[in-house]
Amino acid sequence: MQKKTPLLRTRHILLILLLGVFLGAHCCAAQSPSADPSLLAETDSISLWSTVTAGGPIGYLIMFMSLVAVSFIIEHFITIRRDRLIPTQLIYDLEQLLQAQQYEEARQLCSENRSYLASVVGAGLTQIGSMFGFFDMQNTMQETSEREISRLNRKLEYLAFIASSAPMMGLLGTVIGMIEAFNKIAETEGAARPYQLAGGISVALVTTCLGLIVAIPTMFFVSFFRTRIEGYVSETETVVEKLMGRFRQERTT
Repeated sequence: MQKKTPLLRTRHILLILLLGVFLGAHCCAAQSPSADPSLLAETDSISLWSTVTAGGPIGYLIMFMSLVAVSFIIEHFITIRRDRLIPTQLIYDLEQLLQAQQYEEARQLCSENRSYLASVVGAGLTQIGSMFGFFDMQNTMQETSEREISRLNRKLEYLAFIASSAPMMGLLGTVIGMIEAFNKIAETEGAARPYQLAGGISVALVTTCLGLIVAIPTMFFVSFFRTRIEGYVSETETVVEKLMGRFRQERTT
């Protein structure tokens, strides 16, 4: 059974800290009179925080989603990088061991390393001496590579979900805000004053704006990390071919 890595605990800590920040900001906003959307029209000046809090519960939910997205982006910057997926020192060590034909030591080194490169090369080394030789090694490494790529891409599903759901949450806030505004018109029989409609209109506009503000950067980072993964996968294939190509040559000689 694999132990949980420190990075997994780091992700949990980030989420807890960001949740604490969100709850603290929500409490401060709840104690502030300017947090009431109906008072926005009565104030001489409207602060940025007052505008944000005018989104109501939907706006707070979107802001919380933004904090979660930030925590995942930080975690991905830590885990999806070259030193963790294709360690330079590991390449050097494997090159030395394979040249010396110390295959068992190389396999042990891969088992102790949790990188993408170590998983692929280690899977291939387990097939040394198999019936079909390099053909079995290729198949095993291909299957392992596909599994690792799938795992890396699954890490991005959370960000992709936030990117797609944030605008929908903003649209929900828009609908709720417009319903509130039309209810005010109905209650006053069409004689509603502007300040009476300000609350519903603020919810409608602010939530839409917040949803787009969260979704656009999140979509950018999803694309950014996918491109980074593809680049590292391509680089790994080149490195694996250089390291393991010797077994093809041994088969043909």
